[in-house]
Amino acid sequence: MIKNKIENTFGIVGAFAGIIILLFGIYASFYSLIGYTTIIVGLFLAFTYTTTKIDIENKKAKFSNNLFGIFSVGYWTDIKPGMSICVHKITKTQNIFSFSNQKTTQKTRDYRVMLLNENGQAIMPLMKCENKDEAEAAAENMKKKLELL
Repeated sequence: MIKNKIENTFGIVGAFAGIIILLFGIYASFYSLIGYTTIIVGLFLAFTYTTTKIDIENKKAKFSNNLFGIFSVGYWTDIKPGMSICVHKITKTQNIFSFSNQKTTQKTRDYRVMLLNENGQAIMPLMKCENKDEAEAAAENMKKKLELL
């Protein structure tokens, strides 16, 4: 079984906000019961992420959200002989506004090894890689392991 972490569900900003809310909840829990609710919200934002599990022996893949970093919610997909694997370039842009209303744009680029159905439509990401060469090597390796052409 191969397990690959794809990304934080709420992004870097959401995870950071979750940590801040968690710390505030810990402080507030000394004075009020509402602090415990705030702790739960902070834990959810900070530690929820997406993963892909690949079962090589049974030829199945599962894209799941790990709620609170513990509870895996997703479904298994059978990998059939007509499916294929390719590499997609992903560019995400985040706009951050400061108190002086100035916009800072941050772009993040990565490459995802994607599982495609028989029609060539993307089903789920199997792996996240930092550069194209690493992603192409991982895609070829995954094709061999799953016996896809």
